[in-house]
Amino acid sequence: MPNVGHSVEVSREELAERARAMVPALRERAPEAEKNRRVPDITHKEFIEAGFYKMFQPRRYGGYEMSWDCILDVAAELGRGCGSSCWVFTNLTGQTWINGMKNEQAQDDVWASNPDAVIASSFPGKGATVKGVDGGWVADGMWGFSSGIDFADWSNVQLFVPQENGPPQHQFALVPKTDFVEMVDDWNPSGLAATGSRSFVLKEVFIPEHRAISAGQVQGGPTPGSEINPNPLYKIPLFAMGTKQFASTAVGIALGALDAMWTDLSTRKSVAGVKLSEQGTVQSRVAESSAEIEAARALLLEDFRESNLVAASDAPPSQEQRARWRRNNSFAGKLCVQAVERLFPLAGGRGLGFDSPYQRAVRDVHAATSQNSMAWDVAAITYAQQRFGAVISDPRYFPDAKKD
Repeated sequence: MPNVGHSVEVSREELAERARAMVPALRERAPEAEKNRRVPDITHKEFIEAGFYKMFQPRRYGGYEMSWDCILDVAAELGRGCGSSCWVFTNLTGQTWINGMKNEQAQDDVWASNPDAVIASSFPGKGATVKGVDGGWVADGMWGFSSGIDFADWSNVQLFVPQENGPPQHQFALVPKTDFVEMVDDWNPSGLAATGSRSFVLKEVFIPEHRAISAGQVQGGPTPGSEINPNPLYKIPLFAMGTKQFASTAVGIALGALDAMWTDLSTRKSVAGVKLSEQGTVQSRVAESSAEIEAARALLLEDFRESNLVAASDAPPSQEQRARWRRNNSFAGKLCVQAVERLFPLAGGRGLGFDSPYQRAVRDVHAATSQNSMAWDVAAITYAQQRFGAVISDPRYFPDAKKD
């Protein structure tokens, strides 16, 4: 077993406090980061120094192996300052978690010589191809939506490998950044603009089989990585619970909008000279928004609690649990969107400016909940399908689902 890093004991409260201390600086950097369409280098450096990326890294490489719910502790703080910076944190940290589920050789490839290495993710673009060869696959084409790729040493590319009899096989496979032929500057979104989620080109790149893990291996319960990293963390179901990283960012963004509104409304007056904080309609809006954010957080925390117990038992989650956890996650995102939109009219004309923190919060929270696993309609229908015993639409998330 490698001994490449000394694991320092850090409490979840300490990590959350470090994140909380960064909020003013992140808030100050957010407008420029949005214009540059990337998180500044200093922010990434501070995240490394704070140990955020080691949250879910195996201890054998100097990581902390904290429970999966700790992502909400930190994201709820970082998102207050900058939604894009928070999104980069959750995405890079989430890929560290996934790599901890892979086999020992895949983990060594990334961390044996560089325990500070971080991993981004990416999705195949139009025209991207993958074919099976002896010992692995060959990937060719463009992969995109690679949040935080500026800082990553690797990308966990998603492969959909064609099968002769059946649907494509879904794999998460490591590709080193040195194998990228070209970076494509195609990230020009309305929200989460600073995540730098650009595309890159692979040209007939061979990916060895040991660097991958299939979707079927991360449905909950023992994984190749949990054999060497026995922490229950590496037995949490990826599709049912991994989506919490996106909802956690949405909670942080919504809290940031609420923070700014509390501060702003405490001093503002109407044209008639009446304090806005004394108007009933204003009080009602901020009260309901704050309750929605707290409700979203409570939903996520309950799912974290339950999934931790299931993982510790070594049993895979039930179909009902997976469907409910995904439903709750999407609904938490929906609550955060409602909270921010309810607050937005209180900003008045100043909220229309592109640099307004309220305007940015609206754009960012919508972008965060636009991630495909956050779609409320899909999660709601899937949950209802499960409860009614109907055919479930997506077998990747529910491998034991009823078939026609």
